[in-house]
Amino acid sequence: MAKTVQREIQTASKIVTSEDGKYTYLYTKELNGMEGKNGIFIMLYPTRNQENFFVEDSTNVHIQNHMRELGLRAYSVVNLFSKVTATRLSTRGLLVDTDNLEFLEKEIFEQVNTEDTEVIIAWGNSHLTSKAVNTAKKRILEIWTKTHPAVALKQIVADGLPKEISGVHPLYMGIRHSNAKWKLGTFPTKKELKIFAERERGGKKK
Repeated sequence: MAKTVQREIQTASKIVTSEDGKYTYLYTKELNGMEGKNGIFIMLYPTRNQENFFVEDSTNVHIQNHMRELGLRAYSVVNLFSKVTATRLSTRGLLVDTDNLEFLEKEIFEQVNTEDTEVIIAWGNSHLTSKAVNTAKKRILEIWTKTHPAVALKQIVADGLPKEISGVHPLYMGIRHSNAKWKLGTFPTKKELKIFAERERGGKKK
């Protein structure tokens, strides 16, 4: 019999929600025994609460499968909106989630250790015409720039991914580029802020 080796990696998960479970603000997974940094993925909306946060969905599976490539030992997921949504987000009557933005600013951005953590824009390209979505994205970029003016936000990149796509969602990457090596590149914050400002001007009556 050949010599064998054993390796153990323990997984720890944590979730922060409202008491009634209707809003989720933070989901974290850490692999004890892995080396690397922490990653904070900013996505669109949560699907987990206290009752189902242990159930793996496709997005988290794709992230876990590429954690080592991304240089991560742990990751957290925060979102533009905090209301738990079982299906696709509806933008009808959608308002900017000010409580969630305050949580991101006070509990995430102001507390983050930027030497050990990468903040990754991964909200994808859904709902590009939604005023609330665009406003939330713009506000998050503004808050980060104010809080950490010298620290670049990151995004997932890979060979074969069109360069014009920014802030790509892990689910898109998992479907289109699951076999590619995922890396972290610089998110074009200034360019995106300019785009959001132009959309705001375009939506105002002259």
